[in-house]
Amino acid sequence: MGALNRFERQTLRAIQAHMRETMQRKQVVIEHIGTVDVFFHPTNPDPHLNCVTPHKGVAWIRREDLTTAFAGLERLGRIPRLVFLDALFPMAFQQQLEHMGLTLEHRRVVMGYRPLYGPNLPDENPLGQLPQWFDEPVSTIIATSDDEIATWLRVFRSAYYNTESITIELHEIRPLVTAVEQGENLFVVGSYENTPLGAARVAIIPPTAEIQAVATAPLWHGMGLEPALITTAVYTALDQGCDTIFCFISPTDLMQTYRRLGFIELANWLTLWRLEDDRNQSP
Repeated sequence: MGALNRFERQTLRAIQAHMRETMQRKQVVIEHIGTVDVFFHPTNPDPHLNCVTPHKGVAWIRREDLTTAFAGLERLGRIPRLVFLDALFPMAFQQQLEHMGLTLEHRRVVMGYRPLYGPNLPDENPLGQLPQWFDEPVSTIIATSDDEIATWLRVFRSAYYNTESITIELHEIRPLVTAVEQGENLFVVGSYENTPLGAARVAIIPPTAEIQAVATAPLWHGMGLEPALITTAVYTALDQGCDTIFCFISPTDLMQTYRRLGFIELANWLTLWRLEDDRNQSP
């Protein structure tokens, strides 16, 4: 990737700020150590909530800062990981990390909503734009009530975890309803012939919005639910004042669908670790 222009850098900085705010919403403890920040969750060992990232605005990190941060996570029972947006750093930065003994664990593509506008033939559905309507029999709603949120949670679990939930307890949906009431999340339900079969979750932190998950029930992939869920999520986020809408996906997961709907690749979200950390965790 070439040098970023001012707008591209501002967009990636906005995404960085969004991720930091998301961490804080989840009660993550943030400690600043020189050129890096350490994220730690006291009870949840999820790697996304326990990691190290370059401090805002730095273009390099000091070896001693990273060593101190990693040692702190190890003392707290977490596997040390470094995460960052590659486009904000020179290529030599990754070479420096390799010299520190770090290796790539996984890569997710950061895609941002950048629609393509221009003339097109009548009845043509151009690439790079959201559709104005959905083909029947696909429909979507934004879940807001207890019953709608319960439906969303049931569909999401079935689609994302392949787990059927016969009943949804009130204590499971109340935090989601509260997040909706506080304007922190959107929960989109997609239906095929009025049967709920897809679910999407969006984190709202104006002026940014992250499409965190898009999932459809097994055997219902490719039936039009995924683009309908993404389209509804984008239009609703725009209506709520978000001009930077993005997602993190694996290099193959729905990438073509996002491209057709006006998303482009902005950067890679890289996670690096030391291989010996993995071996030390093996039984």
